[in-house]
Amino acid sequence: MNSWMKNSGALLVPILVAWLLALLFKAVLHESPSMVEPPLALRSVDVRSADELEAVFEALDYGWPVAQGEAIPALSVVRIPRDLAELRDVKRKKALFFQALLPLVIAENAGVLEARQMALAITAKAPEAWTEHERKWLSSIARFYRVRGNIAEAKVQRKLLRRIDIIPPALALAQAANESAWGTSRFAQLANNLFGQWTYKESEGLVPLDRPEGAKYAVRKFDTLDASVRAYLQNLNTHAAYLELRLKREQMRKAGGLLDAAEMAAGLHHYSARGEHYIDEIRAMIRVNGLKPFLQALPLRPAEL
Repeated sequence: MNSWMKNSGALLVPILVAWLLALLFKAVLHESPSMVEPPLALRSVDVRSADELEAVFEALDYGWPVAQGEAIPALSVVRIPRDLAELRDVKRKKALFFQALLPLVIAENAGVLEARQMALAITAKAPEAWTEHERKWLSSIARFYRVRGNIAEAKVQRKLLRRIDIIPPALALAQAANESAWGTSRFAQLANNLFGQWTYKESEGLVPLDRPEGAKYAVRKFDTLDASVRAYLQNLNTHAAYLELRLKREQMRKAGGLLDAAEMAAGLHHYSARGEHYIDEIRAMIRVNGLKPFLQALPLRPAEL
């Protein structure tokens, strides 16, 4: 929360709460991706070179690696610069990639966490005590997270809460680096696709050059990087293939503390045809690149250029 919010006085709190609820109700009822927009609006930056991207980060006093408790600028890098692949300094290339992606993951997680807190508050009450707005909101967000059944039933609510939760930035960064070759792959460059997401509508994607004859899938295109991050979070939070990941996360929530990205990676058997070898790769990337658990607790700050 911004410092001006902390010091604005008690009268501002109910106004802000009402405003936030109104936005969330409106967004979810229309089942728009905006339902998980971050509390702090991101500043969009579209740069054409690695040097320009690095200059933006320097202007914001944003370096890599980040320290525990450091505030991250609320910056939305629209696309990965084309010349990132040409950098000979591997350390610099990795840093720029992580710096570009981390604010997007934190911001998307913040929006998901807002929705989770609302869902927890509503389901803490008996269904007969829900307001009409609360009932509609909960039903709509259940549809968004592909949870079927009577939302008034405890087992349906548990399934929903298992799905409305964050993905640790360490896991997202490692997978993005692995799937996109540090943002230099054809799909990252031409489609803003960092996580290898597919689509069966060729008009919405790029056809892989090595796609088998007769196959119908394509790699999904996104207008911006944050759209790719948002789709990735929804994929892990809703697809049946990643139930193990969600169950592990649920157990960690009950135990308290930060989520363990390396442990949650055990639920990625179906993310790649490489199976266990893929999980080992992701865990190694988390370890080798020093992707710490504290990344998920970093706050956002305004990106004032």
